[in-house]
Amino acid sequence: MPVNHVIKAGLITLSVVLSQGCVVHIEDNQFDELDYFPQRELVDAYAPSKLTVATWNVEHLAYPIDTGCKPRTAVQINAMREYVQDVDADIFALQEVASERAVRLLFPADTWQVFMSPRPDSEAYECRGSGQSSTQQKVAYAVKNNIKVTRAQELSALGLDQPGLRYGLELDIQSELGSVTLLNVHMKSGCFVDNYLRSNRESCQIFAQQAPILDAWVEAQENNGIQYVILGDFNHRLSAPYNHLTRQLMANSDGSESSLYHTTAQLIGCHPYYPAPIDLVFVGGMKQRHYDYVYQAHTFADMQPKEMLSDHCAVSLEIKE
Repeated sequence: MPVNHVIKAGLITLSVVLSQGCVVHIEDNQFDELDYFPQRELVDAYAPSKLTVATWNVEHLAYPIDTGCKPRTAVQINAMREYVQDVDADIFALQEVASERAVRLLFPADTWQVFMSPRPDSEAYECRGSGQSSTQQKVAYAVKNNIKVTRAQELSALGLDQPGLRYGLELDIQSELGSVTLLNVHMKSGCFVDNYLRSNRESCQIFAQQAPILDAWVEAQENNGIQYVILGDFNHRLSAPYNHLTRQLMANSDGSESSLYHTTAQLIGCHPYYPAPIDLVFVGGMKQRHYDYVYQAHTFADMQPKEMLSDHCAVSLEIKE
């Protein structure tokens, strides 16, 4: 069963505003003896503005489907398509996709726009266990066609000019919530410590170069005062409030109060072997809007590790007024 949590960020009160400017609150029992229920009509007519985003590392999604480190069958691809429909997000931030053709296996053009990272292809390596040649690991977005995208821009700095490291991918959209900027990330793997600065691992030394780039991006959005979302595979346990990068991201260098909010801080990872989550969603610039946040980890029909459709479950966030 999916893990579903609601975070209340505000309270909506339904009221009738008369032409004279006064507000009349309708009591639940005021119309018990009548056939007319104006409160119900108001509830039915009220359509809250909302946006649902999801992050999903699809684990070596490639085209043709039988290539790369995670070859798949047509049955598995069909199951992944159904899974996408069940998640029911407006925007998917994807990681570990080889190409637009690979993304189109799950997100057809009649419903979805696709935006791919322009990172140059890196040299293939031999896949562990299978001996097959690897395919590319890039980030991408799939966005429903009814959402206007005004800008797509790579954050190439996260690649550190090193082959194989992933670029970030920014997206500006016009939605029911207004203008929102998104950043899709897939950070360096292997640095699963609370303070990356205190580790001598090569992976942490690389992560230590990416972290200030991510922090600078957050600072730029904070200074611009815009609504933004950061989501993706952080390959780092940011749910702990004492995590060094978490503390960095949550503190503005000018001493002003940060609007960054970790919506998935209480999430438990879906993988049976890895309960500490690394697929996360942060929001910023939304404190004044009184949104509700509903996050959910979407499990697969078969959660045996060897039968999972990917080694990561999708994590969605519904942002609703």
